Amino acid sequence: MNALAHPQVGDYLNRHFVSAFQKVATFEINGGQKQGGNVAAYFCTADGRVLHAVAGPVDAGHFLREARWANETYQLAQLENRARLQAVFRKAHLDRLHSELTVTVPEDRLPAPERVTPKLLDRLLAGNRHLGLSNQGKVHLLLAVAPTPRLDLVYRVVFERILNEKISTEPVRVAGR
Repeated sequence: MNALAHPQVGDYLNRHFVSAFQKVATFEINGGQKQGGNVAAYFCTADGRVLHAVAGPVDAGHFLREARWANETYQLAQLENRARLQAVFRKAHLDRLHSELTVTVPEDRLPAPERVTPKLLDRLLAGNRHLGLSNQGKVHLLLAVAPTPRLDLVYRVVFERILNEKISTEPVRVAGR
């Protein structure tokens, strides 16, 4: 399920994005294969604002669809007006929640983006309230509540509340060593 190894995904990412990675948890290498851990991919602006995310491993078709959606929505927002980036992405994530998951969240009940805190986002996804939502559904909910947040505001919530993994600074373990 290594979507990033698929040539079509690599070509698209190379044309439209700058790629980087950050290890935030530990895993083990056994027989040359990664075991454990998890992955989250973020589509960000140049100043580190999260436009979209993919939580967990997905196949190449799914990953490419999400990358295209992030890029095309960003391009549309640029046509609308750069100052409306948050509003365009809030509406886009709400629309995906509604069209793909039949979940309706009244936009007028959402907090102003500047009032969103890491604690509020953690509470949003804590507990079992969202058992019916897929990881991608939870991403859309998170980014509808907090459109275009700084990466440092959401990465911990995505990793710990959506992927149910712990952030760790432990080094990668190699089996047999």
